Amino acid sequence: MREFIRAFDLKKPPLLRVGLIELAKDRHILLFDMHHIISDGVSTDVLVEEFVRLYSGEEPPPLRIQYKDYAVWQQSPAQKEQLKRQEAYWLEQFRGEPPVLEMPTDYARPAVQKYDGHTLQFRLDSAVSEGLKRIAAENGATLYMVLLAAYTVLLQKYTGQEDVIVGTPIAGRTHSDLQPVIGMFVNTLALRSYPSGKKTFLSYLEEIKETMLGAYEHQDYPFEELVEKLQVTRDLSRDPLFDTMFSLQNIENKEFALDGLQITPYPSDYGMSKFDLSLDVTEGG
Repeated sequence: MREFIRAFDLKKPPLLRVGLIELAKDRHILLFDMHHIISDGVSTDVLVEEFVRLYSGEEPPPLRIQYKDYAVWQQSPAQKEQLKRQEAYWLEQFRGEPPVLEMPTDYARPAVQKYDGHTLQFRLDSAVSEGLKRIAAENGATLYMVLLAAYTVLLQKYTGQEDVIVGTPIAGRTHSDLQPVIGMFVNTLALRSYPSGKKTFLSYLEEIKETMLGAYEHQDYPFEELVEKLQVTRDLSRDPLFDTMFSLQNIENKEFALDGLQITPYPSDYGMSKFDLSLDVTEGG
């Protein structure tokens, strides 16, 4: 598997490679290696669903639009006007010098960022899970908002800082026609919050709720343009604007009934971390 995954050259198509490793006569690993520029998490699900349909002898339904149609719409005058309005919102969010998160670490930060890392997995039991959902329901919030509030409080306790920026991915498929299209739609939202020991958790959750609703409303504005507009001082030892990422994924573990074939995801640890710290929460069964 490690030999199969290698760097792509963006000048040379294709940006998708497929391979099959035979472990035994009736047991194989099917490998998809895709450059992120052509694919995101939803695309992977679409790909697997279409593979299952084709394997079963079905034709996937025809697409109403292609990714190129989405690209043309993105560059249209009306959309550019819309993004101009969204830009004002984000520049207001980042007025003043953006904070730099100083996490207490075992080693000095290297002059140039490296991406060596590890994934540590753990589970929350159903009692904790239900408790979190109850807090969300009682306060008109989502589970995502409750978890983000808790995560930023944790960062505040680690660092003592009361002005924190966390990055979060957003699917970016704001129209139903985009759901079955394979491509890169994901945007990154930089969420600035102010966790403070003086606030109660519920009053802080209310602030997070407002921050999230505002961010969702202005989610089309590209993160890379925000970084450019803010003219953040570039530091080769850090990512621009934030050093930590949070995501919540509601993955539907679909069971695919295929004649003579059973499909299960193959666990893999990439041995890397794109940020100082990422918390990825997955809701399972």
